[in-house]
Amino acid sequence: MRKTFVLLLLLILLTLLLVCVLSLGEPSSDVSSGESASSLSEDSGGRVVELPASVPSAVESVSSPSATGESSVVSNEPPVVSSEPPVVSSEPPAVSSEPPAVISESPAVSSEPPVVSSEPPVVSSEPPAQPPSTKPHIVNGFLVYDYRAMEQFGGTAKSGQLTAELLNQFKAKVGEDVNVYAMPIPIASAFYAPEGYERNVTNAQNCFYGLRDALDGVRFVDVLSALRPHTSEDIYARTDHHWFALGAFYAAEELCKTAGADFAPLTQFERCSFDGFLGSAYSSYGVSELAKCPETFVWFEPKQSCTVNYYTQKFKFSSSGSLFSSAKSYTKFIRGDGNAVQIQTGVQNGRKLLVVKDSFGNALAPFLLAGFEEVYLVDIRDFACNILTFIREHQITDVSFSVSAFTVAGSKRNNITRLMNL
Repeated sequence: MRKTFVLLLLLILLTLLLVCVLSLGEPSSDVSSGESASSLSEDSGGRVVELPASVPSAVESVSSPSATGESSVVSNEPPVVSSEPPVVSSEPPAVSSEPPAVISESPAVSSEPPVVSSEPPVVSSEPPAQPPSTKPHIVNGFLVYDYRAMEQFGGTAKSGQLTAELLNQFKAKVGEDVNVYAMPIPIASAFYAPEGYERNVTNAQNCFYGLRDALDGVRFVDVLSALRPHTSEDIYARTDHHWFALGAFYAAEELCKTAGADFAPLTQFERCSFDGFLGSAYSSYGVSELAKCPETFVWFEPKQSCTVNYYTQKFKFSSSGSLFSSAKSYTKFIRGDGNAVQIQTGVQNGRKLLVVKDSFGNALAPFLLAGFEEVYLVDIRDFACNILTFIREHQITDVSFSVSAFTVAGSKRNNITRLMNL
């Protein structure tokens, strides 16, 4: 009896042990329905690998708090003991032949090519604005601003009146048969002086209009007013103390209008030029910063044919040639100041013009051909003939004193008297 009881107890214990083994071998029901049949775990290198679905992981075999953080439910019911022997599979567990999948994080790379605009870049047709070199400053007597070198002018109404008195005396000598013109030529600072230097503008006006108001029988050529509308054009050099040919063109137009003479438009001229011009302010007066802004030097050659004869200062014939030299400087016009010049224009109107000038007057020559039969140019500083005798011998009908502001306001005006007394 006692043996029977022990065997029965062993059978019950074996049955309970078998039930526990079978319950531990069942898959967990806590896996989310959104997961695949295989699970992810980390290997010893920290990489994420995929475990085969047929091999339960050690984590899944432990009855512990679920992934949601809730504890497992333990039943108080006694376990159901099956009378059937446990079924043990003779097949080894299935192992996947695929290597574990390695998930590596990397930046997302677009398969689309970069978007490149087919439109060409927009390029302004306007040249870039040239910045001012510095604030206005003085270099060797020149006022320099915006890469422009300008002489300053201190003329007064009184100085203009003194020149007018000499011209009135000259007019009295030549009489009513000769037309006399006072043509003072402004320098660049009369138009381009910057803020703080406006006295250069007012000084030019006071001097020139002081001259005008004191004239008696002499016609005034208002070059200041003629040039003022054109200051945005290249009428004055930036690197030289002279004007450019275009400025001389507008001034010559005003002279011919005052004289009642014909005048040819720019379409009757051929425009010529060379680049890289650095004028007297740079080359002679040492304004070195102008090297940053070389200019284009422009001149206009008349299509009208003419004969040009060059003479010495005593008016002895020297040579014939062109109105223009091969020089790369302001001496391009009538070979500079060293000659007296006669131009035979082919115009048959009986008018002969004598231009008494300084270097500014040289650039006028090409633009005076249409209005006069002959044009003479002599330098007020160096001409060595008596001007009254010269006018009679060459039957001059018109005389223009075409000189710069400094000649009007300074001692060089006294050459008017010198020329009458030679």
